[in-house]
Amino acid sequence: MLVDRYKRGIANFIGATVRNSSETADLSQETFLRAYAHIATFNPQLGKFSTWIYQIARNVIRTHLAKSLRSPQLQELASDQSLEAALPDLSPQGDPAGGVLREEAERELRAALAELPERTRAVLALRYFDNMEYQTIARTLGLSLGNVKTLIHRGKIALTKKLGERERRAIDALPAAPQKGGSDAVLFV
Repeated sequence: MLVDRYKRGIANFIGATVRNSSETADLSQETFLRAYAHIATFNPQLGKFSTWIYQIARNVIRTHLAKSLRSPQLQELASDQSLEAALPDLSPQGDPAGGVLREEAERELRAALAELPERTRAVLALRYFDNMEYQTIARTLGLSLGNVKTLIHRGKIALTKKLGERERRAIDALPAAPQKGGSDAVLFV
């Protein structure tokens, strides 16, 4: 009876996040299996059944997404294609120019970050280098959640300005290109 009542809503809820219909069906079934297995933990005094089962569905989706991020996507190789040719070479030797550009971009980012106030720099570093959640940052630094959100928002704006300033200074430092028809021009006849 409960499955009949909630199956359409749960499937729509899951389908909004997981676009594959077979995965949606599997995750819906997983939701109902978990609900059945843990029905004894449902407490009507804490909330409605619909809230409880949608929370289970949300947890099923989170687990699925976390697993899909960790596990590589499988691809079929053509019969004439080798595994070495199909996989990109991510080593610095495989793309030396890309590695140099990434290192330069990271150096510029860290230099611009160093120009920001200490609290802003700490919040941005915890969020983007350590992948900390806002609430964890707030507890770690002893700040309110609203303060962390404000610091991150303002910090991103300030960091964007700093990076823009650094880029403009780098462009201004480049030697000027010779003008057409000037003394540095070479004519070929």
